[in-house]
Amino acid sequence: MKTHIIIAICFIILLSHKATAEEEISIAIGEWHPFIGKDLPHYGIVTHILTTIFTAQNINVRYGFFPWKRSYKYVKSGKWHASAIWGKTKERLKDCYFSDIVYTGELVLFHLRETPIIWQGDPEKLYQLKGLHIGIPMESAKAKLLVKAEQAKLINFITGTNKVSTFRKLVAKRFDALDENKDVGLHIIHSQLTTDHQDDITYTQPYERWDYHLIFSKKIEHNKLFLKLFNEGLNQLVTTGQYQQLWKEFYQGKYN
Repeated sequence: MKTHIIIAICFIILLSHKATAEEEISIAIGEWHPFIGKDLPHYGIVTHILTTIFTAQNINVRYGFFPWKRSYKYVKSGKWHASAIWGKTKERLKDCYFSDIVYTGELVLFHLRETPIIWQGDPEKLYQLKGLHIGIPMESAKAKLLVKAEQAKLINFITGTNKVSTFRKLVAKRFDALDENKDVGLHIIHSQLTTDHQDDITYTQPYERWDYHLIFSKKIEHNKLFLKLFNEGLNQLVTTGQYQQLWKEFYQGKYN
């Protein structure tokens, strides 16, 4: 009798391990170079981090590339488990669970060296921005400090089309500065502009930092477990130093 019980327990354990190994999470993502892209190694640094974490938890990851709005819609409806990576808003918190921070981006003002900007991110010296026309790509969120400056009628925003064309307009002096994520801006400058134009552009000190997360649909009950496992895995990645190493390799150009 004891032998049968032991065999039954072993069989249950094997079945449990098999189910865990075959578990899969679907993650809807959009193109956001240099962090996420179909043409990048591992689909980019962000997806490499996600895959590394879930693989260590015996969870397979299925990625799907969509426009950002559609990715969010799929997660909100529960069609896909998760999407990466997003900043927190009150609206999104109603629809989704947010993971711990995956990436923190710095916002800077890019500008031409020949037209230096005095302001270096001091929230008490927004008056130094007075009279500036600041470019921003279409559908990009405005930095809170710059919104404050706009409301005080110190600056005017000029909306461009996409990120690359907005940088080209900066070079053409269509506006005085460009509000952009530092890493994204430097990637565009060095991959899309000529060498001469690369040397013409510099940037201010960071004036705002935005945290980005993996979001999970609240429509899927199992996502509570996925969220827990992901946060545990992310913490482990940071504790062991592997997280820092991956980002070090990113800045060394290994994900280009």
